[in-house]
Amino acid sequence: MIKAVIFDAYGTLISTGNGSVSAAGEILALNERYDIDPKEFYARWKAFHKMHMDSLESFVKEDKIFEIDLRELYEIYNISGDYKKDVHIMLDTLGKRTAFPEAREVLEQLSLKCIIAIGSTTDTAPLLSDIKRNNLKIEKVFTSESLCVYKPRKEFYDKILEELKVSANEALFVGDSLIDDVAGPQKAGLHTCWINRKGGTEGDICPDYEIKDLRELFDIIK
Repeated sequence: MIKAVIFDAYGTLISTGNGSVSAAGEILALNERYDIDPKEFYARWKAFHKMHMDSLESFVKEDKIFEIDLRELYEIYNISGDYKKDVHIMLDTLGKRTAFPEAREVLEQLSLKCIIAIGSTTDTAPLLSDIKRNNLKIEKVFTSESLCVYKPRKEFYDKILEELKVSANEALFVGDSLIDDVAGPQKAGLHTCWINRKGGTEGDICPDYEIKDLRELFDIIK
């Protein structure tokens, strides 16, 4: 029996939109690097971001990782700007995002049946801002900052289970990342549900459930 549903936040409950690509374009324009495609620049930034998270020897907040990412990108693209200052263009996009249309309804309905929580790779302040501005009702909010560990490390999910006081087989993790929200939770023994909004393919990672809309969770959790 599922007693707790743990949601990833961004890409699952809350849309990331195109704010990050726009911020990348603004940073490039500030440095007069119109020769670089903002989408390409952000895609490389995103890859660096994940790599830096995975390679940390000790925990640091995500805003610091953003700074490390941009420093290395400036070196690669030979950009002479002040990365410590310019990174705030990207950071200022955080906490200003919009929930998917069905998110509020699903959270409210499921909260009548089980514990509802968020487990997200993010600093705490921007996520709380997004939860408040979208009027989402969440009982428990866990972030990489509050847990001092990033997905998909097993400790991330173990700590959430401990705080919620439920066993792994009583919890369902719902998210859009096959690595962070399926493979990671599976290693900790949780049930998993992949929300595949973009019509991707599973590859070697197989979730217990796959949905395209959060409302499909009603049929899973009865």
